[in-house]
Amino acid sequence: MRNFTVFLFMILTSLTVFAQNRSTVKGTILNDKSFLPVDDVNVINTTQVKGTISKRDGSFSVEANLNDSIHLSYPGYIPIKLKVTNDWLNNENLKIYFTEQSVVLDEIVIKKFDLTGYLEVDTKLIELNDKMQFDFYRRNQTPYYGTAMGTFFSPVDAVYNLFKGKDKKLKKLEAIKEDQNMIALMQTRYDREIVCGMLEITREDIVKSLQNCNYSDKFIYTATDFQIYQALNDCYDNSKVLATKKTNTSK
Repeated sequence: MRNFTVFLFMILTSLTVFAQNRSTVKGTILNDKSFLPVDDVNVINTTQVKGTISKRDGSFSVEANLNDSIHLSYPGYIPIKLKVTNDWLNNENLKIYFTEQSVVLDEIVIKKFDLTGYLEVDTKLIELNDKMQFDFYRRNQTPYYGTAMGTFFSPVDAVYNLFKGKDKKLKKLEAIKEDQNMIALMQTRYDREIVCGMLEITREDIVKSLQNCNYSDKFIYTATDFQIYQALNDCYDNSKVLATKKTNTSK
């Protein structure tokens, strides 16, 4: 009987600790000028690789523990990175104010598709456009991302050095493949904010890396965030292999 009591106490203690480790933080995201709620904001716990989006009233709730990093982003607003504190964990709701980005455009050129008005010429132009679309998707026909095959057109060092020292972050992102919520979220995002926040890189880094890995510009600028994440992982893996071969050859 005594052994059973001890066993039961250990189970209850473990459940209590587990419950404590599954804490959540809540917040409401508001525009800092209008004070109106901002919905559909990416709210990512980059420490635990957990994510959600804010609701129509700007509210959100995400799993988090003390000292976790929370990355919030939305197109047109300045991204925010917050550290989970005891005050936030104990606070029922934290108000977070988003600031809009100020962008000055000198000139805007909108060029969708030029037609000449001559049926024979326009028909060939449309056929050419369709062929370009087909070629792109044929090169990137895997379910989530286009695998970069062959050799790099630019020095391997540019890609390898960008991700050097970020192995832990890249390995941590493997958890995304096991989290259906994160997959669903990243498959609907095209702003690269989630990828930038996770890997602590810029959009320019993403473009240069994938260009070095021979991805087409159309893929780079039109793929979902999840496709981009998968492509970067594949790109880095290939760069490590080629960097190793380069080192062995030089010896």
